[in-house]
Amino acid sequence: MSLDLDALPVATGPVAKLQRVIDWIALVSAYAAAGCLGLLTLLTLGQVACGLLSKVIEGFPSDINVGWEYSAYLMGTAFMLGGALTLRAGMQIRVEIVMRSFGGRFLRPLEILSSTIGAVFVTFLAWSLALFALDSFSSGQVSGGSLTPLWIPQASLALGTAIFALQCIMRAIASMLKEPLVNESFKVASASE
Repeated sequence: MSLDLDALPVATGPVAKLQRVIDWIALVSAYAAAGCLGLLTLLTLGQVACGLLSKVIEGFPSDINVGWEYSAYLMGTAFMLGGALTLRAGMQIRVEIVMRSFGGRFLRPLEILSSTIGAVFVTFLAWSLALFALDSFSSGQVSGGSLTPLWIPQASLALGTAIFALQCIMRAIASMLKEPLVNESFKVASASE
């Protein structure tokens, strides 16, 4: 996938330019999520290596002190940063049985309803996480294990959730305007895989 905005498929609807910008932000966010997963993998391998070496070398630490804590930060951040692209690619988990039970007659109204509810919920979550990070920043809270300022991982969660909220809002708008909801170029596998 390219980070070039011009490489994204050209839509022709009234909100196409805004959708392309949000798609680009979602793509950058997904690359950041992949970076978090890469770091998480390295951290896990480091934990395993420490465990093995501690059995062979006397006095070698059996784990990395901040391993579990940073794994949680990285996993949560990766999850939230990847949400926007997953939604736009149509790869999110949905209750399709409800959507298909009406034979497509009420598909658009159900899509509008579910997209609007999702947008409201994720926007509220992003707002709450941002306030949580600001509170931790202003009070100087640190984690007990590593003394990491808590606003750093909280801000990364808030950023990922805000990007996800943007995509949710865009999906609600697109569903109301009968614009395409899925960008097929973002798909890497079918939903059944």
